[in-house]
Amino acid sequence: MYNSLIINRDMYNRVLKFINNSFLADNIDNIAFIALLSILFVSVFSPSEVIGVLSLIFSFIIIFKKIIKEDLSFDFSSSKKAIVIYFLLVTMSLFGSTLFKLSLHGYLKTCVYILFFFCVCDYFKNNKNKIFPTLFFICALASFEAFVAILQNHCHVAEISSWQDMSNINPEDVISRAYGTLKPYNPNLLAGYLLCALSSFVYLILHFLNQNKKRLSLLFSILFLIALVAITDTGCRGAYLGFLLFFPCLAFFLIYYVRKKFGSLKNIKKRYKNLSLGAVFLFLVFVFSNPAIVKRFTSIFALRADSSISFRLNVYQSCINMFSDNPFLGIGVGNQNFREIYGLYMKTGFDALGSYCVPLEIAVESGIFALGAFLLFLFFVVKKCLKVILKDFNSNEEKILCLCALLMILAVFGHGLFDTIWFRPQVQILFWTIIAMTDSVKAKKLIEDIKIC
Repeated sequence: MYNSLIINRDMYNRVLKFINNSFLADNIDNIAFIALLSILFVSVFSPSEVIGVLSLIFSFIIIFKKIIKEDLSFDFSSSKKAIVIYFLLVTMSLFGSTLFKLSLHGYLKTCVYILFFFCVCDYFKNNKNKIFPTLFFICALASFEAFVAILQNHCHVAEISSWQDMSNINPEDVISRAYGTLKPYNPNLLAGYLLCALSSFVYLILHFLNQNKKRLSLLFSILFLIALVAITDTGCRGAYLGFLLFFPCLAFFLIYYVRKKFGSLKNIKKRYKNLSLGAVFLFLVFVFSNPAIVKRFTSIFALRADSSISFRLNVYQSCINMFSDNPFLGIGVGNQNFREIYGLYMKTGFDALGSYCVPLEIAVESGIFALGAFLLFLFFVVKKCLKVILKDFNSNEEKILCLCALLMILAVFGHGLFDTIWFRPQVQILFWTIIAMTDSVKAKKLIEDIKIC
């Protein structure tokens, strides 16, 4: 038996040596990069199943790489530990669910996303040079969707379903809600996708400014404004609320950086001030010159007077009742599981696909402890981003990347407070990819300083 083990070990070493000397092993990082870009590409027109299969292929490539390189070590940061705890609690919720088979479907999706996140973290840790082209590719895809959305709005594309309350507005104030090419066709999904990609434009603008490539920075500033117009054309009020978190944060850090570098805003060249103010002015003119958009935004405050908001309020109440009956382990993850159990709590005539609130959805599906673990994950990511942005130990590129991630989190979960589009794979893939990029950024010096203090 001992001799057979030696033979098997010898054979294993020969196979491993053969694979390591092959074309596949020499180019496995490039193959993984192509797989990652393929996932991002197909997300704009393919159904969830295709995105999920490609995500698994990418993850298996990374796992295969670690096996052949005999590198089975994993770097567990605070944020990763929090997401592992979240995953374990979701697993407990699965086995505590009364509808195990239906919950298993949603659980497997969660497994795909979490595995994808860890694999992307590992990939960017060893391939930091791929972060820029990945964000560039995301901006290209988002720009394509933005142009499609503006074209759809201009052509007054017909609604696929009832997307706006017509009872309290004039026909000329009805916004033609763009939905792009994402499947299933839904203006809220397009808004969530573009909102998640929006900070990538900021990254490229600041990246090229940092390299003194002003023309390229101006180009992506224009594309950024086009993306803003496209999001506005979706008529997604959750996305409008996401703006209320995105832009104050962006303005704060830009002013902070300008004051730190130039001492005062007065020292900025007049043409740059005019360009910035002009861009803001043009966007505001676009918004306020379009009565349909203004009416759509002000309808947020109508509450029960708007049928869509009233519908959500009824769903929130039913979901709170669901949570109060299952506070610790929830009902089990997954859309199918949710719909079956929601029927026991819903008010007559108010059927729903989800809770229309990401934190509430997590609490309902997996319980209060899972929600706490996920919020802890976000806390650690935001904390790290703030450390990198506000301190001098990291490079400007790392600061810009962390600002990109921070803006994305604020925008996506500003939207997520009033919608559950975040659970769609198109948004999930973007979300986990950008968060994983920040895992490649280290702030060791700052951590050491804090310990000394």
